[in-house]
Amino acid sequence: MATLDRGYSTLQALRKKAGFRSATAFAEKIGMNAYTYTNYEQGKANFTLEKAWEFADLLGCSLDELAGRQWPPEGASAPADPMREELVRCYDASTAENRHSLVVAARNAALASGEAAERGADTEAV
Repeated sequence: MATLDRGYSTLQALRKKAGFRSATAFAEKIGMNAYTYTNYEQGKANFTLEKAWEFADLLGCSLDELAGRQWPPEGASAPADPMREELVRCYDASTAENRHSLVVAARNAALASGEAAERGADTEAV
């Protein structure tokens, strides 16, 4: 099995960000001995990749975040997004009037997405 031997201070920060005030509370949530989990968090023991998946799922983060890895690496271009590319093609093929309509629709969609995300965050905090 693969082991993850980095990210322990990150593990603690992500646990706290997810609302678990103590290592014991998180350990109980995942059905793990608190001493074992604390050893992981303090870097005294390595955990398996399978455990990392479990931690990441419960903490609502990616394996990259759990390991303290920034992705994509700084300076690297983001992967191509086919939907974004299609939107640009549609914009380029449109008249000035239709371009304006596309931009208005995109702004409205972005605003609605932001509002939905805020409502979701408020709902989860309750």
